[in-house]
Amino acid sequence: MNNDFTIVIYGSGAIGATLGGWLTQEYQNVYLLARGENAEAIKSNGLILYENDPKNSHTILVNIIEDLRELEQIDIIILAVKNYDLESAAMDIYQKVDDKAIILTLQNGIENLKILPKYFSKIIYGVIVMSAWRDKPGVFGSRGKNQIVIGTPNNQNQEILNLITEKLNLSFPIKITTKYHDAAHSKLVLNIANSVFTLIEQNVDDDDYIFKLWKIFVNSYLECVDIIKAAGYHEHKLKGLPLWRTMEFAKNLDKKAALDNFRRDIKYSWLNSMAQDKVIRQKEQSELESLNGYLLNLAHQYNIKVPFNEVIYRLCKKAFSSVPYKPLHVDHVWKEIEKELKKG
Repeated sequence: MNNDFTIVIYGSGAIGATLGGWLTQEYQNVYLLARGENAEAIKSNGLILYENDPKNSHTILVNIIEDLRELEQIDIIILAVKNYDLESAAMDIYQKVDDKAIILTLQNGIENLKILPKYFSKIIYGVIVMSAWRDKPGVFGSRGKNQIVIGTPNNQNQEILNLITEKLNLSFPIKITTKYHDAAHSKLVLNIANSVFTLIEQNVDDDDYIFKLWKIFVNSYLECVDIIKAAGYHEHKLKGLPLWRTMEFAKNLDKKAALDNFRRDIKYSWLNSMAQDKVIRQKEQSELESLNGYLLNLAHQYNIKVPFNEVIYRLCKKAFSSVPYKPLHVDHVWKEIEKELKKG
């Protein structure tokens, strides 16, 4: 095992805990910062991970800390919290570790570009295409390892980028990009699906239902591609993401072909991070503003019409304020989209 660096994963959600389990299998000085029921479950039973099928689960003994002050030295902090917790996490790290550790940050969107430079200088930004979820405290599933693309906005900190790649690539593949903004915005296009599958309730047995959901997803996705292009960003190929031209072609699939294509992976779509927050754990917070809100602001700035995304955002904003939160039927969402389309 590699013992020369101390690594802390700050955040024990689906991504953080899964990465913590993988890293622990290759490195000795790995610590998962966890609190509450997650910490208690992992301390008592170990971290239980599985790929695709819970029957394939295995238990990993992970070092748990509940406060950064428990460690004398921290070399790398993998920051795996949601955007809405990012400022408080950054303040906590800065107060206890200062600017000594390398920060590898894995948030969706670009909120981290605004927040983290206020506190740290040794920041590496990561784009991760990975499907992971929490079944219950201490038990996590995923669809397996995928590449993490890392970079910096102006291609600074090259030595640290190389160091991160060298130190962490035993656990998962890492690739350095010189076009971080393109990579982050390309991932952001896919993140629009999070709101779609959080807003619309799950039903995989009705073909008409699934076909309408397919059309909402594809059109929302392609609207986001138009937004990104208008803002001057380019497609960055990320392993696990469809190419933009593939989605453009998919828009015109007939019902049978669309259903055949969509059904293969649709069950995982309702396990996205936003749905886990709102549907499963009934959290008050969501990443709607940092993801959908950001894209809509760009659309308005560049005068891009995005009726599908306008409706998704509006309905999410209203529905997310309800307690308890309940997803909507696809027909309700589709009727609202049709109204928006008629406005021209």
